[in-house]
Amino acid sequence: MAPVAAGQPTRFAIQKARGKGWKTLEVGEDLDHARARFNLMVRVNPRAYFRLIQLDHNAGAGGDGIEFNWKLVELHDPNQGGVAGAGRQAVPARAAPRSAPRSARARTVAKGPRRREKVPLPLKFYAAVVLAGLLIGGALYLRYGLPGP
Repeated sequence: MAPVAAGQPTRFAIQKARGKGWKTLEVGEDLDHARARFNLMVRVNPRAYFRLIQLDHNAGAGGDGIEFNWKLVELHDPNQGGVAGAGRQAVPARAAPRSAPRSARARTVAKGPRRREKVPLPLKFYAAVVLAGLLIGGALYLRYGLPGP
């Protein structure tokens, strides 16, 4: 393995949420350029989750020199309607143990009302497909299914 240079520059990565993970789209060394590309990606696809992170080389890690410490620079959350500002990635605190389990309704009430997105169902289209299937099936049955003379 080739030795890794001690003074690696700070890099900035743009990542997009994919499933339960993040896919790195671009990595660069200039913050202004990375921020401009991040804003462009948000404008192109405003309904996706994007994050801009700072990558600092982890010199203490033994390995191929590909381990980095990272911190969040910007996050685009489409549900919040914009970009959340700078800050470190929060480490989730451990939940305190409960003395008695709460019911599902009590947990839902404690969280607050959930937004439900109304999606119109294409009922006319479904009815047309079922009706067409019945007509074609009936015609085929009459043509090939009945015993003939």
